[in-house]
Amino acid sequence: MLQVRKFGSDERRGFDQAVRVGEFASWPNSVKPVMCDKNEKNALTNKNYATKNGLTFKWKAPNEDVGDIQIVARFISGDEYWQMTESREIPMNEFPVNLKNCGKAKSCILYSENKASCHQDDCDYILTYSVVNNTNVEFVLGGSAKGEQNYLAVGFSMTPEAETLKMIACMRAKTVAEIKYFTLNSMDEGLMEYPMRLENKKMDLDGDRMWCSFVAPMVTQAEEGNGLDLSVPQYQIYLRGQTNYTRGSNFPILPAKYLMSKKEVSVDKIKLQYHTMEKPKQQSGADALSYASYVLISAIVTIHLWENARRSL
Repeated sequence: MLQVRKFGSDERRGFDQAVRVGEFASWPNSVKPVMCDKNEKNALTNKNYATKNGLTFKWKAPNEDVGDIQIVARFISGDEYWQMTESREIPMNEFPVNLKNCGKAKSCILYSENKASCHQDDCDYILTYSVVNNTNVEFVLGGSAKGEQNYLAVGFSMTPEAETLKMIACMRAKTVAEIKYFTLNSMDEGLMEYPMRLENKKMDLDGDRMWCSFVAPMVTQAEEGNGLDLSVPQYQIYLRGQTNYTRGSNFPILPAKYLMSKKEVSVDKIKLQYHTMEKPKQQSGADALSYASYVLISAIVTIHLWENARRSL
């Protein structure tokens, strides 16, 4: 029998019973699923006693955070169970971020190019943040990152025009993700990269999706006023796009139009926002009828004037 369990949750460690987690989504024809609890296919067993090797299974992780896991299996030799075989501890992957407490315990900004709402698996842009002990801000950035050079970023500006900008970017360079800090003091000068003290940095690439998490101090001092002060309300700018390799490093290409908060935002005020791509307004039936009538009237007036001009010749 094959199972995935919460690490350290079997009878030998003082638990009443093993905590099985997740559910098997696919399996070979030579085995079958077993629903041990919760009506979920959370175990697999053999259909017959034929020798088996090279089997491939697909397992779906649970939606909630269950911590670290391990794979557990028992094998049969004749009529005897072999000793239980366990995998090493498999650490929990924190990505994609859980949106369960958005708008309650943390702020979340979700953006989709073609949907009114989205979730962690299909949002084009996700930003979550929360204040920790009044001294730090924990950020998670994630979303779509198709291609080999992309970025997702959160920016801060004291003005709605974002003439000056300070941004933390999650950047993809082929198969590697990294976190960088940039400032924009003028369009002529362009983005400048500066070091920033970020803690607990984590990055992950999964196909066309990218995730980064980090903890930033509430106030970061830097030379020439290039530090970031998150203790004061600022306009937030939500950015995604391509990068350009220049000056020996990857730099984000800023979009022509920013997606940003409508007003200054304080990071300790929890909020939940959805942003969608603005679509061109379609011409209504009344507008189309008015336009057609205008064209018809214009044509009649033009013909009438032309006929009068002929008579006067």
